[in-house]
Amino acid sequence: MSSQIGADILGLVEVEDRTALLRFNRDLLGGLYRHVMLVDGNDDRGIDVAIMTRNGFDIGSIRSNVDKTDSKGIIFSRDCAEYEVRTPKGAVIHVLVNHFKSQSGGGGAKRKRQAKAVRKIVDELVKAGAHVVVVGDLNEGSTVSGSQAPNLARLFKDKSPLIDCYSLPGFDVGNRPGTFDSCVLRNRFDYIFISKSLRPFYTGGRVFRKGLWGSREKRPTLWETYPEITVSKEGASDHSAVVIELNL
Repeated sequence: MSSQIGADILGLVEVEDRTALLRFNRDLLGGLYRHVMLVDGNDDRGIDVAIMTRNGFDIGSIRSNVDKTDSKGIIFSRDCAEYEVRTPKGAVIHVLVNHFKSQSGGGGAKRKRQAKAVRKIVDELVKAGAHVVVVGDLNEGSTVSGSQAPNLARLFKDKSPLIDCYSLPGFDVGNRPGTFDSCVLRNRFDYIFISKSLRPFYTGGRVFRKGLWGSREKRPTLWETYPEITVSKEGASDHSAVVIELNL
């Protein structure tokens, strides 16, 4: 799936460790990615976020936010890892890879704190003149068409410097609104946000579901899947891939 998407910069969630990711890139992707980086996060099960970039997309500075706290304690369930990536044309993008608190047990208050912290990081970067991309599984969707997930509001509102991918013109969500399992609207868990400075460079985007089977017993009929997948456990993920294209 990763090779068919053809991403130059790929953000990943629920990665066990860098060694496993290196083997995945070598054995399954044929070494498609030149740079493979993971910083251990806060999840004691080893569920981490990571990034892979193609040749020419060099990773510069790396910053972890595992120790970031507020009045209630540690904020990030895994991390909000920041990677400074330089494109072959010389543009520099700050990519923030996230995996917010799961919906197990609710978790809304935790996701609200995490969205607030990401927004603060983004505000500081944008104020310094940086291009910013926020990617990841934020584990919350809206229940009403035309609105946003309530606990993620700080990423959308209050004069946010970010634009979510679903609001970008020509972004192709397909015939389902969500990204996880059944892909209903409340299962729109996966996002890409870009800073407004990147809007002129946006050329398109889509939700890619061919590797998603989900929890159902029979093959999905509402989106195309790889013919090699015949049962749920063979699916590439229970989440869709979200893709945007920037020409810079």
